[in-house]
Amino acid sequence: MELNYLIGPSITKEIMKGKEIHEEMENETNIPIVLQTKSYADFMYKSLYTTYEALETLKKNKKSRELLLYGNLGKYRVVGKMDELLISSGNVVIVEDKTRATDKLPSEAQIKSHRAQVILYKKLLGDIISGTYNEDVFSKEYGIHRLSVTKEFERQLDALKIPKNMQSLPEITEKFFRLYRGIGHLSETLVIRYINQYTGKKIDNYKFKVSEDELDGTINFALKYWSGEREALPVPYEEKWKCDYCAFFGKECKVWSAQKTL
Repeated sequence: MELNYLIGPSITKEIMKGKEIHEEMENETNIPIVLQTKSYADFMYKSLYTTYEALETLKKNKKSRELLLYGNLGKYRVVGKMDELLISSGNVVIVEDKTRATDKLPSEAQIKSHRAQVILYKKLLGDIISGTYNEDVFSKEYGIHRLSVTKEFERQLDALKIPKNMQSLPEITEKFFRLYRGIGHLSETLVIRYINQYTGKKIDNYKFKVSEDELDGTINFALKYWSGEREALPVPYEEKWKCDYCAFFGKECKVWSAQKTL
């Protein structure tokens, strides 16, 4: 992660294939929204409106995909995007999709980072549903009431027949948070769905529950890096096999390269 920020991301074939599968699955449930943004305000409106539209279909379709989340972790603002919300047995379930090159489930070591991602989504979504993080906090942090979309963007909204009283950032912000608070009871069970990246077929679901201690521990451990309380850690020695799949191994990162060449 640190090298990704310092040097820049490396887009692999696996990443591109995974992105293609995510887009295909999104188009199965969400109506594509074509809006060309001209400013930061336009971008914020499109982001909020796209998730608002996805939430509008949740109860009817029993699922919706690619939903943005905003929130706070300590002093940090956090933005995430859930792959899917699914209504099952009256509860709302968070589902995260991960693609695999084989039909085998990953090891616990591989699942660790996937768990952390879904745990974070649960924290952010739970804060929105409870009102701990709401439109007032969001508007203050992102300066929503000081922003106005461009005239060109307004014309695009008119073309989509979005009512005039919904074309302001404060209004779409209020609707975004109101819909989230009304989605229903959040399931304690979290799901990671593994998909074959070549066939697009589901391999299996990895289901788990998270305690408050694990949730807090996972988040606090990550925050210590961002606050400068600890250095970035390489994978432990027993997981150095992960280096074989890392774009930085043996070049910018040489943590385990000496052992690998023995």
